[in-house]
Amino acid sequence: MNWQAKSAVPLTGDSCWITWEQHQRSRSLTSQLLIPLIELSTPGGRLKRYLRNSFATVARLRRGRYQTVFVQAPSLVLGVLAIPLAAMMKFRLIVDAHNAIIEGAESGRQPLRSLYRLLVRRADIVIVTNSALAQRLRKLGGRPGILPDPVPEFRSDAAVHGERGRIVVISTWAEDEPLEAIIAAAELLPEPLTLTITGRPRGPLAEMARRCIRLQLCGFVPDAEYLKMLANAAVVVDLTTREDCLVCGAYEALAMGRPLVVSESHSLRELLGAGAQFTVNKPTAIARTIIEAYENQEEWAARCAARREAYLVEWRDTAMGLLQQIAAAQLVADELQVGS
Repeated sequence: MNWQAKSAVPLTGDSCWITWEQHQRSRSLTSQLLIPLIELSTPGGRLKRYLRNSFATVARLRRGRYQTVFVQAPSLVLGVLAIPLAAMMKFRLIVDAHNAIIEGAESGRQPLRSLYRLLVRRADIVIVTNSALAQRLRKLGGRPGILPDPVPEFRSDAAVHGERGRIVVISTWAEDEPLEAIIAAAELLPEPLTLTITGRPRGPLAEMARRCIRLQLCGFVPDAEYLKMLANAAVVVDLTTREDCLVCGAYEALAMGRPLVVSESHSLRELLGAGAQFTVNKPTAIARTIIEAYENQEEWAARCAARREAYLVEWRDTAMGLLQQIAAAQLVADELQVGS
């Protein structure tokens, strides 16, 4: 699946990608773009982690003498730290900004909002996943580049098939997930359908979920078990209340070729087209869409697989465009430096 550097526009000089957490997007993007990944994930309390990761970041950048540095944000601390380092060490700063960065810059509490805005305005390019986020970023004074996640290169020994009645809901129990509606939808499902929700249950809805007889809580599971769960899902469900959020479960279902149900939004329709079913975040609509996907598994698995093949081509073209944009920014910066 890796498309290799010969099909891309090479970045001038050395480059690296720094993240302060283990994240599937950073791993997938660096694998596909052939950019060395530096994961600095120190255990311990927040202050301890920030201090150790900051010192480690400075040390790695001083040793590497990079011309282009990509950072994942969040972490906001990593992003803000990279701004003076870029000025002192003369590298181009590319920020891979998740939705929280854009939302924080638009409406976060002070003084964090000012830091979010400083980050998006001072970066040479801010990578976002879709055109709607790019438009919001321009209004904030940032220079967007667009690149959604690649299809993950999963390694699973599990045969891909639909296990009778098993609906897997991908969740981290985050604030943007319509969990109350999902739990209520489970009560409306006929036999043999049951919902299996991933992630560690938390908050007031956890107890409500435990009382639902048509719902199973699997908690945190190792990667191998999680991939087996996806491979055996009759239907994969990943819902969000955020209009511009491209949910991770969409990419994972594409990789596995499993029937997929996601929330109705322009961004997800732009990503998935006819490869998924869309629902509003209300119990009856969620239950109805799950039932339809389950009863027509072969059709929706085939649609998902077809969308995956088309998406692979689209993603390569988009990645090429981003690398060209970065290379052009490098050329302009080099010419300005020579002329100064």
